[in-house]
Formats: sequence, structure tokens, C-alpha cells
Amino acid sequence: MPPKKRNREEGEHQDLDKEAKGTSGGGFDARAVSFLFGHATDSEPAPEPACPPSPPSSSSSDENKSDDDDDFSAEGLRARDAALSVSSSVVSIAASTDGDAPNTFACTGTVVAHEASSTWIITSAALIRKPESDTEVHEPHAVKIEVLLNNKKVVKGRLLMYDLLYNVAIVSIARANLPAVILDDLPDTYFLTPGPVVAVARKFETGRLQMKCGETLRAVCELDCDELMLSTCQIEQNFFIGGLLVDLEKRILGMNFIDERTTPFLPVQIVGRCLRHFKAYGEIKQPWLGIRGRSLHLMESARLEEICHNFPKPPSGVFVDMIPEATSANCGGVEVGDILNQLDGVVLHSTAQLTSMLLDKMEVVMHERRPVILKALIQRPNDGATVAAELIVAERPPGECHTLLNNRWRLPPPTVYYWGHPDICDWVDDDSD
Repeated sequence: MPPKKRNREEGEHQDLDKEAKGTSGGGFDARAVSFLFGHATDSEPAPEPACPPSPPSSSSSDENKSDDDDDFSAEGLRARDAALSVSSSVVSIAASTDGDAPNTFACTGTVVAHEASSTWIITSAALIRKPESDTEVHEPHAVKIEVLLNNKKVVKGRLLMYDLLYNVAIVSIARANLPAVILDDLPDTYFLTPGPVVAVARKFETGRLQMKCGETLRAVCELDCDELMLSTCQIEQNFFIGGLLVDLEKRILGMNFIDERTTPFLPVQIVGRCLRHFKAYGEIKQPWLGIRGRSLHLMESARLEEICHNFPKPPSGVFVDMIPEATSANCGGVEVGDILNQLDGVVLHSTAQLTSMLLDKMEVVMHERRPVILKALIQRPNDGATVAAELIVAERPPGECHTLLNNRWRLPPPTVYYWGHPDICDWVDDDSD
């Protein structure tokens, strides 16, 4: 699919950030223009943008239409409040390869920590993935990263970490006076019941906060990551990638990605543990298990009916789809087609819960410098048997291929971004600096 050409905004958008601060008006003032295009008077000048704005277009594309901020129903207003509750921490990130404008990719990130003189932003590893490949990334040193803050200032970013299993990345900037969100766990049964949510993003071209409303879904995601959940938020724009999904109680549910019909998101308990592992170990420590499976409550009814035939009541847990031969010795006799029902006496409800527990055990492994045993209760649909198993949680052995723990990820094509508000007619060149 060829890259979609993005038209410049012609419709009127309500600026949610300004509403949150109680100010009025829209668009960039001269100071904001200076921030964006390199003539700021701050001690740290803004970097030169990756590409100049293209001429105005006579038509407006769907992705430039107003988002869901014009819903004044009771639920719409609650969704707006939820989006505004995290807006101060939401930034936009653009990455270009060797300064090549056609390869510019922009998405959303969220401030999650302040470490020494740096501010950390978590986002999607799509920022550096190669669009022509679902497994490769650009060399980090060849990627120029720029971050648009909520005050419309552009600052230089640096890639600290990326992980291709969960498709997450962490970018650092010079310490900024921005609040960091807290990535709290949700109850293990939270996603059993669908509920209203709002996807939050920041658009690089305008700096404005964007939101799309929807509901969580009980369905299996088609992307290559077992932990992903789905929502009905109608996201068609790349800049929503890496942004937060929030419920109407202002709880963070996860990080959004993009797909053709629904919006996948990585649950917050996984995102939070990725951050925690990076702080402690400089990387995400994956257990050498490789069990691939699906949450039972997300499976289609016909398959669930087959599974339930040999059980007095519908089981709960994770249905095992695959066990790599390289890691089977650590899986304690667990077989494809089994249901992981309990771990250390805790009833499982989702793949995300299973992964969270394994990542927690990896912290014990790193602390004690030895493998740890996790006691599992297995249910076998083929005969209705319930058996015990012991999973060995350990680090990847030296020499074993790390790509076993990578996921393939379908990406939208890169797009040339128009940097600047539609009221700005002339491109401000930065060659004078």
C-alpha cells in the first residue's frame, strides 16, 4: 500500500489542552511558531524539523476531521475529562531516518519518569521499525528523534530502549517540567466486562490533543502479540500509535497501536513492568518459556463450547497454542491444547495476567541469580483431567537466539508530515542559526 498523502487541516478543531488550562483561542502564536521551527530564544534551541510543510490542499482528509471532542453527552463529557486528566503528560514524537523526510514517522508518547537530568517517555517501537519489514528496525544511531511537548516546544529526543516482543520503546529528553503518569495495575478481572474508553494522542503537525471514544472488546487480536487487547476506538491515523487508552474513571488501561478494523492495545500491567525492568536491568528480562496462548474469555463461542464439554463448569485461564521446542524443557510437561488455570494458586483470567506474573518472577530470578519454580494447575480439554506442572522461570541461555522472543508487527507506511498550523502560510527556514 503506498503512503497516504496527508492534507493540511482546513476544519476547525477545538483545542482540548487550552480548554484544560482555561484559556481561549486556537492555533499557534508567534512564540509557538518560533519553538517549532528553530528560532526559539530558550537556552536549548529547538532542532530543525525533519521536513517542511507542504502547500495547503483544497480538500480535507478523514484523518484531519475533528475528533470526538464535540460529543457533549454525559458520557462524551466524561471521556473528555478522562483525556484531559493525562493530557499534560502526552507528547508527540517524530523520527526520521538520516534526515530523510519521506521516512518520517510520528506517533504519541507519555511521560512516565524523571531520572536525574532526564525525562523518560514511553511509546511504541514502531518509531524505529522499518515499514517494509515486520521484524527489522533502523539502526538507532541513524534515527533522528524530536519530541513535541504540550507547550508546543520541540526538543531533541534520544532512544534509550526498544523491545520487539511488546513493541515498546523509551525515549529520553532533557528534564522537562511535565507530570509523569503512574502505570498502576488493574484488577485481574477488569477486562472480562467491556466498558467505555477513550484513546488519547497528540498530533505533531498541530500539537493538539486528540481523542477517539469506543469500548473494550472481548475478542482475540490478530496481531502477533498474545497479550494485546482490543477496543472499538476508530483510529486510522498513525499519530495515535503509542498513545494511552483511558477509561471514564480516568484509569490508564494501556498503550494503543493500530490495525485495520479495531484498535489493539498493550495492557497497562505489561507497560508498567517494561518500564520497571528497564529501570532495574537496562532491558526487559523475558523468561525462557515461550508459551503462546489466548485468554479463554476472548475465544469464539463455538471453540469454548468444545472445551467446556469435559468440564462441569466453564474453565478460566489461558489456552496454550504453541510451545517452542527450544523452551519446552522449562514448561514442565505443559502441552499444546492445555489450559493454564492457576499459577502459584492464583486463578488466571488473561494472557496479560500470565505475562505479568512471569515478569514478576523474572525479578526474583535476577535478585536470587537462579531459576525459580512456578507451580501451575493445568486443565486438559481432551479428557477433562486436571494435572499439576512446574514451570521453570529462567533467563535466556547464552547463545540461544533472542529473536524467539520477538513479535512480527504489521505497520502502516511512513508519511510525510506537515509541520505547522494551517494559519501559517510561510515556512520559517532555520538556516540562519
